[in-house]
Amino acid sequence: MKTASLGILGVGHLASYTVTGLRKSGDQRPITLSPRNAETAQKLAKSFQCNVAENNQAVVNNSDIVLLSVRPGQLESLLTDLKFKPEQLVISTIAGVTLQQLKQYPALKETTLIRTLISASAEVGAGAIPLYPANQTAQNLLSSGGNVVVLESEALFDVALAHGCLHGWSYFLIQELIDWSIHQGMNPETARSMVVHSISSAIELAESRPGQSYGDIGKAIATPGTFTLRGINQIKANHGLQAWRDAMDSICQ
Repeated sequence: MKTASLGILGVGHLASYTVTGLRKSGDQRPITLSPRNAETAQKLAKSFQCNVAENNQAVVNNSDIVLLSVRPGQLESLLTDLKFKPEQLVISTIAGVTLQQLKQYPALKETTLIRTLISASAEVGAGAIPLYPANQTAQNLLSSGGNVVVLESEALFDVALAHGCLHGWSYFLIQELIDWSIHQGMNPETARSMVVHSISSAIELAESRPGQSYGDIGKAIATPGTFTLRGINQIKANHGLQAWRDAMDSICQ
């Protein structure tokens, strides 16, 4: 069975994550890139055996699947003169633009539209990739970048966007803890290893116990008289946990 070819309109960070993840997973499907961001397109073409099209229409013509990965403000100018094939699968990575809004563009009216969000971790085949609605071809494509999660409704994309931001915020939290450890006298390599494995091992343990919530496991460790309880009480007293909820709320509002 022929593997569906991929075309990417908008060759920026998201395209780079996607192409890198596909090739690292062994996916060798034909990939055609739009030429607008010439430097990035040429770099991906050289590193990962992609083709750079002469223009955006050539991307559409040469592809079974088209990935839309431009900024919302670029969408109208991109679609003005494009002609898609009837029922062509178009996957949008554009945050905040609904399927209904996409269907208002004449170029997309006869296509099969899917929404997703892709994070930097797609490069290493990790992370959650939300998808709506369910589509097996899209799932097969995106699974190289992580765990594809089909959402129950499109309305949940705002929540999924907050999760995508959480991915980005996590780097700042981890770096803050590494910097604190270095300030206490650890060398940078030891500090990084201790912080990263302290967090990743907690996740690994919790995921090995699907019948228990993360909160229940935490409570079993943070018992009276422990340093763990002292620390989590300090975090709560300073509204540390609430600050994370507030940040998530700020994305969904």
